[in-house]
Amino acid sequence: MGATRAIIRLDHLGHNIEEIRRAAKAARRAPMLCLAVKADAYGHGMIRVALAAAELGVDCLAVARVDEGIELRRAGVSLPILLYSLATPEECAEVVEHSLSPLVADEGQVRLFDALARRRERTLRVHLKIDTGMGRIGCRPDEAPDLARAVVECGSLELGGVATHFAVADGRDPEYTKRQLAAFESALSAIRAAGIEPGIVHAANSGGLLGHPDSWYDMVRPGILAYGYYPSDEQERRLDVRPVMELRSRVVFIKEVEAGAGVSYGVTWRAPRRTHIGTIPVGYGDGYNRLLSNRADVAINGVRYPVVGRVCMDQIMVDLGPECSVSRFDEATLFGYTPGAPTAEELANLCGTIAYEITCNVGTRVPRVYRDGGQ
Repeated sequence: MGATRAIIRLDHLGHNIEEIRRAAKAARRAPMLCLAVKADAYGHGMIRVALAAAELGVDCLAVARVDEGIELRRAGVSLPILLYSLATPEECAEVVEHSLSPLVADEGQVRLFDALARRRERTLRVHLKIDTGMGRIGCRPDEAPDLARAVVECGSLELGGVATHFAVADGRDPEYTKRQLAAFESALSAIRAAGIEPGIVHAANSGGLLGHPDSWYDMVRPGILAYGYYPSDEQERRLDVRPVMELRSRVVFIKEVEAGAGVSYGVTWRAPRRTHIGTIPVGYGDGYNRLLSNRADVAINGVRYPVVGRVCMDQIMVDLGPECSVSRFDEATLFGYTPGAPTAEELANLCGTIAYEITCNVGTRVPRVYRDGGQ
């Protein structure tokens, strides 16, 4: 194995899921848990995470694309798989074939899925998506009763659930989320008034799970929280979640340079004094963002060292100081869970983004190493 790899702590994943359950138990609630494993489980490796989640008793998995759901089925995953994004007409037959649970938001989709399921002599479970303020996909709240009726009147469809999605549940101001909840409640009441049972009602993403217990309903849908990070810095950090991923590499070269020596493309950094420069084989080709040039630190033997010069596609350089205590091939932590090392959240703040993007961007050429304990 090469120097650069992502260590995935499945025991941390289990700990985080138990923390979520503990919080629900403390509130005397026991909602089902749907774990988002889309985008390769936020970069952590979809198949291994999904299999681990099944062993941990997760009730449902969520993907964004049909091919992700197919990959899970082919890997032997039998849990319900919720499809967050809308399938194209060409993909809908695959949704039926692999027993995925799609979101539906208009009558055309309902009719297409019904025809495809009937043709295969199957019953397909669908979830009605209501747009209460995200502005992305979903029917209007006032359209929900008619669309729910269209589903239940189809002989080959089952209304498995009704859902919405929050836009700012991770923010300090709860008012927008309260308005979304009110619109959702109104739609649910109208569906029930029409004599239709909505199935599994779900709305809470990580932000809703943390800040809006009235949004938990029958099922919660944690994403980034299960992988060890809060969805924003505006929410109270009351759960002991632990990062699941740690990106590591090794120092493969060390050289001494004189004051004024330039480093990397564009020579955006020059040595202010005689020092030692270490080279680490990780770069933006691996998902280590170029915006971290001259800004981030890495941890080596419990000490932080600054990244100097521009991040290259395959390598970064760090200033090891005049009296270098680092040896060639020592391990370097780019981000993760080791105390004192940068976290994905720290790197996200430096890049003006969110922790989700930092873990998702760790590329496929970086091998994932799965562990149930240790370092």
